[in-house]
Amino acid sequence: MLKVGVIGCGTMGQLHSAIFKKLPGVELAAVADLDDQRRQEAADALGVKTYREGQELIADPSIDLVDIAVPTDGHAGLLDQAIKADKHVFCEKPVVRTNAECDLLEKLAIQTGKRIGVGHVVRFAPEYVAARDKVLAGDIGRAAVSRTFRGGSQFPKGWQDWYADYARSGGVILDLAIHDIDYLRWCFGDVARVYAKTTQGLTEERMEHAFIVLRFKNGVIAHVEAGWTNYPGQFYTTLEISGSRGQLTFDTRTTAPILYAKADADKQEVNVALPESPALISPYEAELADMVAAVRENRDPKVTLAEALATTRVALAALESAETGKVVNL
Repeated sequence: MLKVGVIGCGTMGQLHSAIFKKLPGVELAAVADLDDQRRQEAADALGVKTYREGQELIADPSIDLVDIAVPTDGHAGLLDQAIKADKHVFCEKPVVRTNAECDLLEKLAIQTGKRIGVGHVVRFAPEYVAARDKVLAGDIGRAAVSRTFRGGSQFPKGWQDWYADYARSGGVILDLAIHDIDYLRWCFGDVARVYAKTTQGLTEERMEHAFIVLRFKNGVIAHVEAGWTNYPGQFYTTLEISGSRGQLTFDTRTTAPILYAKADADKQEVNVALPESPALISPYEAELADMVAAVRENRDPKVTLAEALATTRVALAALESAETGKVVNL
């Protein structure tokens, strides 16, 4: 039986706890949270041991896997403690807040034989997986341009309103656009150059919008857009990948999860659109099930620490570009 402890009882911590409670061969053994009310609610709802400090949970010798679901600026310290305590770790994205913390984690990871996974959940979303499979299979020819959007919903409010604290969250780029940055890296490989614009700091309204241009080393150009609004709205995502022989599009506001438009081999004109509906599963459950399987099978999880750090460095480069107004080369 794999014993899991979850640090953080906010939205993601509650979700992770509920999933671990139902995964076979897993025991949710403890949770930790600084907030007395949330900690008591977790104890009542989950029937597990609770700690106030994440460090206390990490020190519990019965815990095999530590799940970190606290605000971004708290990740590095807890990862440091968990790795040094020789625990398996699953951490929510973004894995850390700064490049210095990326450097620290790279050094720490060398010292452990345990498994470390990161919650870049889009890699587990069936529609996105299906789109990538088609790209890699060459169904749209040579990929050239991609466009993504993520957002539309109201500015999030978390514990201590930490999303509104740019120093803690990194704003919409590091917390939201990073999903698509990671997905595009998964599809196209390493990024060579980054240019970004954001409204962060330009308005007092509780909203932020960002636009990022990525040039990949293989020549693909991607336009990544993300936004939080200051009013209730519909959260949605879109994906478009265009290649030499066709185009893939996806929009969560439509009924068909993926629209595959293929060009005729001779005329180079789109002549067929095939909707595809992958099985509906929870990508959050899939990523945690993969983490558990990685521990049991002594293999890397689908999203490794190295992959997450590489994605985070691209997002941090976008923040640098937005702040300086210059292109950042990686």
